[in-house]
Amino acid sequence: MRRLPGLIVPLLTVPLLALAGCGGGGQTRTAPTSVPASPSPLSPSPDPAPSPSPSPSSTRNGLCVPTMYMSTAGRLAYLKDLSDSSHGASPAFFMTDSGVYLLAKETQRPCEAVPFQLSWFRVEMTRAGSGSSARYSFTYAPIESTTLSAGPRDGRVVGSVPPPPKGCSGTLSVLYVGEEITEDDLPDGLNMPGGSLDWSLVTLDADRALSAVFKPPAGASSC
Repeated sequence: MRRLPGLIVPLLTVPLLALAGCGGGGQTRTAPTSVPASPSPLSPSPDPAPSPSPSPSSTRNGLCVPTMYMSTAGRLAYLKDLSDSSHGASPAFFMTDSGVYLLAKETQRPCEAVPFQLSWFRVEMTRAGSGSSARYSFTYAPIESTTLSAGPRDGRVVGSVPPPPKGCSGTLSVLYVGEEITEDDLPDGLNMPGGSLDWSLVTLDADRALSAVFKPPAGASSC
Protein backbone atom coordinates (compact mmCIF):
# COMPACT_ATOMS: atom_id res chain seq x y z
CA MET A 1 0.00 0.00 0.00
CA ARG A 2 1.32 3.43 -0.91
CA ARG A 3 0.39 6.37 1.28
CA LEU A 4 0.86 9.89 -0.04
CA PRO A 5 0.96 12.11 3.04
CA GLY A 6 -0.12 15.68 2.66
CA LEU A 7 -0.99 15.34 -1.04
CA ILE A 8 -4.16 17.12 -2.08
CA VAL A 9 -6.19 16.64 -5.23
CA PRO A 10 -8.41 19.52 -6.41
CA LEU A 11 -12.04 18.74 -7.13
CA LEU A 12 -13.38 19.55 -10.61
CA THR A 13 -10.59 21.99 -11.42
CA VAL A 14 -9.40 20.44 -14.70
CA PRO A 15 -11.55 21.03 -17.81
CA LEU A 16 -12.23 18.09 -20.08
CA LEU A 17 -10.08 19.41 -22.92
CA ALA A 18 -7.04 19.42 -20.66
CA LEU A 19 -7.32 15.64 -20.41
CA ALA A 20 -6.82 14.97 -24.11
CA GLY A 21 -3.51 13.24 -24.81
CA CYS A 22 -2.92 12.06 -21.26
CA GLY A 23 -1.70 8.62 -20.27
CA GLY A 24 0.05 7.83 -23.55
CA GLY A 25 -3.33 7.02 -25.06
CA GLY A 26 -3.95 10.10 -27.22
CA GLN A 27 -7.39 11.65 -27.30
CA THR A 28 -10.08 10.94 -24.75
CA ARG A 29 -12.42 8.32 -26.19
CA THR A 30 -15.86 7.11 -25.27
CA ALA A 31 -16.69 3.41 -25.35
CA PRO A 32 -18.14 2.19 -28.67
CA THR A 33 -21.78 1.16 -28.42
CA SER A 34 -21.93 -1.48 -31.17
CA VAL A 35 -18.58 -3.27 -31.06
CA PRO A 36 -18.68 -6.93 -29.95
CA ALA A 37 -16.33 -8.30 -27.35
CA SER A 38 -13.06 -9.57 -28.76
CA PRO A 39 -12.83 -13.38 -28.68
CA SER A 40 -9.11 -13.28 -27.96
CA PRO A 41 -7.68 -15.77 -25.43
CA LEU A 42 -7.10 -14.42 -21.92
CA SER A 43 -3.77 -16.12 -21.21
CA PRO A 44 -1.50 -16.09 -24.29
CA SER A 45 1.85 -17.87 -24.31
CA PRO A 46 4.99 -15.87 -23.42
CA ASP A 47 6.89 -14.21 -26.25
CA PRO A 48 9.22 -16.65 -28.08
CA ALA A 49 12.74 -15.52 -27.20
CA PRO A 50 14.98 -16.67 -30.10
CA SER A 51 13.54 -14.58 -32.97
CA PRO A 52 14.22 -10.84 -33.28
CA SER A 53 11.32 -8.42 -33.26
CA PRO A 54 10.07 -7.46 -36.75
CA SER A 55 9.31 -3.84 -37.47
CA PRO A 56 5.58 -3.28 -38.07
CA SER A 57 6.36 -1.03 -41.05
CA SER A 58 8.43 -3.74 -42.76
CA THR A 59 6.18 -6.74 -42.11
CA ARG A 60 2.78 -5.42 -43.15
CA ASN A 61 1.39 -7.55 -45.98
CA GLY A 62 -1.63 -5.39 -46.80
CA LEU A 63 -4.04 -7.63 -44.87
CA CYS A 64 -2.64 -7.86 -41.35
CA VAL A 65 0.53 -7.37 -39.34
CA PRO A 66 2.40 -10.47 -38.08
CA THR A 67 2.88 -10.01 -34.33
CA MET A 68 3.60 -13.54 -33.03
CA TYR A 69 7.38 -13.13 -32.97
CA MET A 70 7.55 -9.52 -31.90
CA SER A 71 9.67 -8.77 -28.85
CA THR A 72 8.16 -6.97 -25.88
CA ALA A 73 9.57 -3.69 -27.18
CA GLY A 74 8.19 -4.45 -30.64
CA ARG A 75 4.69 -5.12 -29.31
CA LEU A 76 4.77 -1.92 -27.29
CA ALA A 77 5.80 0.12 -30.34
CA TYR A 78 3.20 -1.58 -32.53
CA LEU A 79 0.31 -0.98 -30.13
CA LYS A 80 1.35 2.64 -29.61
CA ASP A 81 1.45 3.20 -33.38
CA LEU A 82 -2.04 1.85 -34.14
CA SER A 83 -4.44 4.51 -35.38
CA ASP A 84 -8.16 4.41 -36.04
CA SER A 85 -9.05 5.67 -39.53
CA SER A 86 -12.62 6.52 -38.53
CA HIS A 87 -11.48 8.81 -35.69
CA GLY A 88 -8.59 10.66 -37.30
CA ALA A 89 -5.49 10.52 -35.11
CA SER A 90 -7.25 8.72 -32.27
CA PRO A 91 -5.53 5.54 -31.08
CA ALA A 92 -6.97 2.23 -32.25
CA PHE A 93 -5.89 0.47 -29.04
CA PHE A 94 -7.27 2.41 -26.10
CA MET A 95 -9.01 2.23 -22.73
CA THR A 96 -12.08 3.87 -21.20
CA ASP A 97 -13.79 3.32 -17.87
CA SER A 98 -15.56 0.29 -19.41
CA GLY A 99 -12.49 -1.64 -20.57
CA VAL A 100 -9.85 -1.97 -23.30
CA TYR A 101 -10.78 -1.69 -27.00
CA LEU A 102 -9.20 -2.48 -30.36
CA LEU A 103 -10.54 -0.63 -33.43
CA ALA A 104 -7.72 -1.05 -35.96
CA LYS A 105 -7.69 -0.08 -39.62
CA GLU A 106 -7.31 -3.05 -41.96
CA THR A 107 -3.72 -2.29 -42.99
CA GLN A 108 -2.59 -2.29 -39.35
CA ARG A 109 -4.71 -5.15 -38.00
CA PRO A 110 -2.72 -7.85 -36.13
CA CYS A 111 -2.71 -11.31 -37.75
CA GLU A 112 -3.13 -12.91 -34.33
CA ALA A 113 -4.11 -11.89 -30.80
CA VAL A 114 -1.56 -9.51 -29.23
CA PRO A 115 -0.81 -9.95 -25.50
CA PHE A 116 -0.68 -6.98 -23.14
CA GLN A 117 -0.92 -6.33 -19.40
CA LEU A 118 -3.56 -4.63 -17.28
CA SER A 119 -3.33 -3.63 -13.62
CA TRP A 120 -6.01 -2.22 -11.33
CA PHE A 121 -5.49 -0.19 -8.15
CA ARG A 122 -7.86 1.01 -5.45
CA VAL A 123 -7.72 4.74 -4.80
CA GLU A 124 -8.94 5.35 -1.26
CA MET A 125 -10.08 8.97 -1.04
CA THR A 126 -10.37 11.19 2.03
CA ARG A 127 -12.06 14.55 1.62
CA ALA A 128 -11.24 17.77 3.40
CA GLY A 129 -13.29 20.96 3.03
CA SER A 130 -16.49 21.47 1.09
CA GLY A 131 -17.79 22.96 -2.13
CA SER A 132 -15.28 24.35 -4.60
CA SER A 133 -12.57 24.35 -1.92
CA ALA A 134 -12.81 20.58 -1.32
CA ARG A 135 -9.54 18.69 -1.45
CA TYR A 136 -8.72 14.98 -1.35
CA SER A 137 -5.84 12.94 -0.07
CA PHE A 138 -5.63 9.38 -1.29
CA THR A 139 -3.92 6.01 -0.91
CA TYR A 140 -3.10 3.48 -3.65
CA ALA A 141 -3.58 -0.24 -3.07
CA PRO A 142 -3.14 -2.94 -5.75
CA ILE A 143 -6.21 -4.99 -6.70
CA GLU A 144 -5.06 -7.29 -9.50
CA SER A 145 -2.70 -7.58 -12.48
CA THR A 146 -3.48 -9.77 -15.47
CA THR A 147 -2.31 -10.64 -18.98
CA LEU A 148 -4.93 -10.36 -21.73
CA SER A 149 -4.84 -10.24 -25.52
CA ALA A 150 -6.43 -8.01 -28.16
CA GLY A 151 -7.45 -8.87 -31.70
CA PRO A 152 -7.26 -9.86 -34.39
CA ARG A 153 -10.87 -8.69 -34.68
CA ASP A 154 -12.16 -5.40 -33.33
CA GLY A 155 -14.00 -5.22 -30.03
CA ARG A 156 -13.70 -4.84 -26.30
CA VAL A 157 -11.18 -7.23 -24.80
CA VAL A 158 -12.81 -9.94 -22.72
CA GLY A 159 -11.80 -9.60 -19.05
CA SER A 160 -10.76 -5.94 -19.31
CA VAL A 161 -13.72 -4.36 -17.49
CA PRO A 162 -12.29 -2.72 -14.34
CA PRO A 163 -13.58 -3.32 -10.81
CA PRO A 164 -16.16 -0.63 -10.04
CA PRO A 165 -15.52 2.12 -7.48
CA LYS A 166 -17.11 1.50 -4.11
CA GLY A 167 -17.66 3.50 -0.95
CA CYS A 168 -14.95 6.16 -0.88
CA SER A 169 -12.60 4.17 -3.14
CA GLY A 170 -12.05 4.93 -6.81
CA THR A 171 -10.37 2.71 -9.40
CA LEU A 172 -7.17 3.37 -11.34
CA SER A 173 -6.70 1.11 -14.40
CA VAL A 174 -3.30 0.94 -16.16
CA LEU A 175 -2.75 -0.55 -19.65
CA TYR A 176 0.86 -1.49 -20.44
CA VAL A 177 3.30 -3.90 -22.10
CA GLY A 178 6.30 -5.35 -20.29
CA GLU A 179 7.24 -5.40 -16.62
CA GLU A 180 4.42 -5.10 -14.11
CA ILE A 181 3.32 -1.61 -13.15
CA THR A 182 3.94 -1.01 -9.44
CA GLU A 183 2.77 1.65 -7.02
CA ASP A 184 6.08 3.47 -7.58
CA ASP A 185 5.06 4.03 -11.22
CA LEU A 186 1.79 5.73 -10.27
CA PRO A 187 1.40 9.52 -10.36
CA ASP A 188 1.79 11.70 -7.29
CA GLY A 189 -1.39 13.57 -8.16
CA LEU A 190 -4.78 12.85 -9.67
CA ASN A 191 -7.35 15.21 -11.18
CA MET A 192 -11.05 14.71 -10.66
CA PRO A 193 -13.02 14.34 -13.93
CA GLY A 194 -14.53 17.40 -15.52
CA GLY A 195 -17.05 18.08 -18.27
CA SER A 196 -19.51 15.35 -19.22
CA LEU A 197 -17.33 12.35 -18.30
CA ASP A 198 -17.20 10.72 -14.87
CA TRP A 199 -13.65 9.40 -15.47
CA SER A 200 -10.36 10.92 -16.57
CA LEU A 201 -7.18 9.90 -18.36
CA VAL A 202 -4.03 9.83 -16.24
CA THR A 203 -0.40 10.37 -17.24
CA LEU A 204 2.25 7.87 -16.10
CA ASP A 205 5.96 8.50 -16.55
CA ALA A 206 6.67 4.81 -17.27
CA ASP A 207 7.44 4.31 -20.98
CA ARG A 208 5.76 0.89 -20.96
CA ALA A 209 2.40 2.43 -19.99
CA LEU A 210 -0.02 2.82 -22.91
CA SER A 211 -2.91 4.42 -21.02
CA ALA A 212 -4.37 4.88 -17.54
CA VAL A 213 -7.91 5.72 -16.44
CA PHE A 214 -9.09 7.01 -13.07
CA LYS A 215 -12.73 6.67 -12.01
CA PRO A 216 -13.66 8.13 -8.62
CA PRO A 217 -16.57 6.85 -6.56
CA ALA A 218 -19.96 8.36 -7.33
CA GLY A 219 -20.27 9.58 -3.73
CA ALA A 220 -16.85 11.24 -3.53
CA SER A 221 -18.41 14.52 -2.35
CA SER A 222 -19.58 12.85 0.85
CA CYS A 223 -16.34 11.01 1.65
